[in-house]
Amino acid sequence: MYSKKYYIFYGLFFSLIVAAILCLALTFAQGIAHIDPMFYLISFAIAFVTSFVVTAVIPLARIAGAAAEYYDAKPGTLGFRIVQNIFFSTLIMFVLGIVMTAFMTGVGITEAVNPMTGLVDPVNLFDRFAALCIQFWPTIVIVAFLSDPAAGGLAKLCVKPEDRFAKIPGAAADEVVHA
Repeated sequence: MYSKKYYIFYGLFFSLIVAAILCLALTFAQGIAHIDPMFYLISFAIAFVTSFVVTAVIPLARIAGAAAEYYDAKPGTLGFRIVQNIFFSTLIMFVLGIVMTAFMTGVGITEAVNPMTGLVDPVNLFDRFAALCIQFWPTIVIVAFLSDPAAGGLAKLCVKPEDRFAKIPGAAADEVVHA
């Protein structure tokens, strides 16, 4: 298992890469062909700060790594990365998704066209958040999966090899395989 210091740097780079890509990708996915530079910078700043603070305070990467190990995925393998990224991107989507939905659409009741009836219905923040999760979850998982190697590589450059792994007390430290 990687150390807390490694995961802080991993979260920093992961948040930077994912915020930059998702602010572009989700804007285009919503059918908006033109991106206002100021709006992009503001949404990027909110997404980056929110995701970094969340990953620094809540050890999402460690939780996701532990989940991958629970499902018998070996660290350093493709299976481990897939399981870890599915958990990690889903966990961060819950926090980042609610913040970005509130930023993009406001926190109060708004109106949206119901695709089933064609009528305009009132929708609250939770409804908009649920729609975001259902619509964009695969995109978020794919972006997270593709961003993971870059974030991990940059974190490895910033953290010395001797500080990269968590210290395990006792004899269990001899059994740890470092990837």
